[in-house]
Amino acid sequence: MLDSRPLEDPTTIERSERRRRQRSLRWLLLGIAVMMAIQAAADVLLTPSWDYRFVISLSMGGVALLSHQLLKAGRGHWVPPLMVVSSLFFAGWAMCSYGSVRAASSLAPLGVVVLAGTYLRLPGLLATTGACLLMLASLTWAESAGRLPEARMAADFRYWVMASVVVVVVGALLRYTRQATDEAYLRRLNQVEDRLRLEHERDQSFRRFGRIFRLNPNALLVQRADTQAIVEVNPAFERNWGYPADQVAGLKAEFLWADDEQWQAHNRLLFAQGNTDWRPVRWLRSDGRSVDALVYSELNDDPGGPLILTTVADRSATVA
Repeated sequence: MLDSRPLEDPTTIERSERRRRQRSLRWLLLGIAVMMAIQAAADVLLTPSWDYRFVISLSMGGVALLSHQLLKAGRGHWVPPLMVVSSLFFAGWAMCSYGSVRAASSLAPLGVVVLAGTYLRLPGLLATTGACLLMLASLTWAESAGRLPEARMAADFRYWVMASVVVVVVGALLRYTRQATDEAYLRRLNQVEDRLRLEHERDQSFRRFGRIFRLNPNALLVQRADTQAIVEVNPAFERNWGYPADQVAGLKAEFLWADDEQWQAHNRLLFAQGNTDWRPVRWLRSDGRSVDALVYSELNDDPGGPLILTTVADRSATVA
């Protein structure tokens, strides 16, 4: 088995996972901002002065930095939708500017879908996937119908930078997803291990209690605290008081008391302080004879509900 981790509260686990998610997203946003700056620099240096495509990269980098600040300000719930929508918009803008759906920016919808799958819920992922498919279908039709500008698709440094940005982003997102999955798997394994250990200890405790209960020379009976019904009696109880275990199981223990007032007083004391002192009472044997007895009861916790463990001694036999 694995080495167990300390038991964690579910709210603590949720907070720690939220912090890890936000930390990974902050690093991802900073990486996107840096890579978009490199892309913008490449566009400025390698394109004519009238080419405005560097604005696309700068805008995407600006959105990444804005999202980073939103995370620091505690408004992280806006960041994933903002990044998904803006990435999709700028990817479509870039493909239109290059004049072809086959440009390097056509890889961006793949990264957008991975981003949505990592940080959004299922409805958001489905909506993002549908939007990507619709955008690609529209641009494919527009290019085939000659509605886009003339394609300039040179396999240059800018193509490599854009493709590299998408590959790095997808790799970072998949790495985070793998780490989150491994963490959840380890937590699950530790929960299973702790449960197996607790069940083993419980079974050992039950077996130990069962041996003590059966071999105890004192008469013992176990009752449910809510109904006073007898759950079990030990062999000593059967021998000393003459009641077979199968006949008294399920019966309310009141029939054992000769004096109802003593029965009521005993219960009031038991439920008031959780146990009673040894109390002299009158009890009934199976043949109907009333004898003096000493009774001690205490409440015990049990997964099925609290139980009453009662020890009974025949005073006449003790005196003799």
